[in-house]
Amino acid sequence: SVAHASGIVHRDLKPDNLMLVPDAVAPGGERVKILDFGIAKLTDQDLRNVRTATHTIMGTPMYMSPEQCQGAGRVDAKTDVYSLGCLLYEALCGVPPFLGEGNGEIIAKHLFQEPVPIRTLASTVPAPIAGLVHRMLLKDRSQRPSMTKAADELGAIISGLSNSMPLFRTPATQSHDPD
Repeated sequence: SVAHASGIVHRDLKPDNLMLVPDAVAPGGERVKILDFGIAKLTDQDLRNVRTATHTIMGTPMYMSPEQCQGAGRVDAKTDVYSLGCLLYEALCGVPPFLGEGNGEIIAKHLFQEPVPIRTLASTVPAPIAGLVHRMLLKDRSQRPSMTKAADELGAIISGLSNSMPLFRTPATQSHDPD
C-alpha cells in the first residue's frame, strides 16, 4: 500500500516477485518484500506522456485482474488487490484460482468465470479468510477492498484466530522406507 499511496501500481504480483526478508519488528521476524517493479504503472492522471497503451496486455496471466486482461490502460491499485487475492488463493488451496491450456483460456476465466470456493478445496480455511480472498477476487474492481483495507482485515482475522488452526495447506509428506 506504500506504492499505491505513491501512485504506483505493480501490475505483476506473483510468487516470483515476492521474497521473505528478516525484519526484527515484524510478526514472526520476517516480512514480505515486493520485487521487480519493471512493468509498474504510474497512476497519476497528470502523467499523460508515460501512460501505457490501453490495449497492451502486461502481466502474468495466472495472477492478472479482469481489467488487466482487458488492457493495461484500465488498471489502478485494485488490480494489485486482485493479484494478491490470486496469490492468497493459491497459498490456501495449493492451486491458483484459474488454470488453462494457454494464456487465452486463463484470461477468459479471469474475465468470465468465478473461482471454485476456497473452502471446497481447503475446508480447514477459516470462513472469514476465505470470504476476504473471494472479495479480493471480485470481477468488479469497485467492489474489491483497497489494499490497506484488505491488509487490515487480514491482520485482524489472523490475530483473532487460534495459533493451532492451520491456515495454509502444506504438501503431503511421503514416507520413505529405508531399504
